[in-house]
Amino acid sequence: MEPEEYARIHEHELDHFWYRGLHSLFAGALRRALPDGPSRLLDAGCGTGGLLASFARRFPRTRRFGFDLAPAALRLAPGRAAAPLARASIERVPFRDGSFDAVVSADVLYHRGVADDAAALRELARVARPGGVVLLNLPAHPELLGAHDAQVHTRRRYSREEVRRLAAAAGLAVERLCWFNSTLFPIARARRRRTRDAPAESDVARPAAPLNALLSAWLRLEAWWTLRLPMPTGLSLFAILRKPAR
Repeated sequence: MEPEEYARIHEHELDHFWYRGLHSLFAGALRRALPDGPSRLLDAGCGTGGLLASFARRFPRTRRFGFDLAPAALRLAPGRAAAPLARASIERVPFRDGSFDAVVSADVLYHRGVADDAAALRELARVARPGGVVLLNLPAHPELLGAHDAQVHTRRRYSREEVRRLAAAAGLAVERLCWFNSTLFPIARARRRRTRDAPAESDVARPAAPLNALLSAWLRLEAWWTLRLPMPTGLSLFAILRKPAR
């Protein structure tokens, strides 16, 4: 990811509508998968700490940990994440087998810094306890590669079949695999196609406050129904993966 993108994410990730919707989706999925809440949680590729901050509010009794490979992210994360952080690669997770009830990873496996996404998911499965869960958000539709992908160093976008193959290879059962950011998909698809050959440019920009509030409420609602109703498509794929119990 371009270094300035981390500063942009840090500025917007607590109040931008897309992050609010995504954080609600992760929280709802955790409550669905682990009704009593996780006692120990790992954010694999924690970026600048926004998702960990969201979990701190929603799951105050959970012990949270995070790591990221990018120094630019880790310089910004400590004050926000309020959790122990490490610098590490998702392909070599620095924790023991079975350390966590839940392992979450928001838009990390796609990155060109991840040479082997299958090996990375096996690592996430390794550090999840038997019966625990791995939650993933991934960019979808390879044909939507565009200027934003160049800015954030996208190596790959995923199909449902690819996610299922990765999960099976990691020994994880797919409990739910669903589309997210569905209602904004037509607008985003048109923009991505228009900017496919444009120079690298970020999509992370906060709209005017009334529109941002409206879209925040809408994506939070979408996060609720995404976990309950099938959607026809979306900009992202969200997966709840379960590690078999012994």
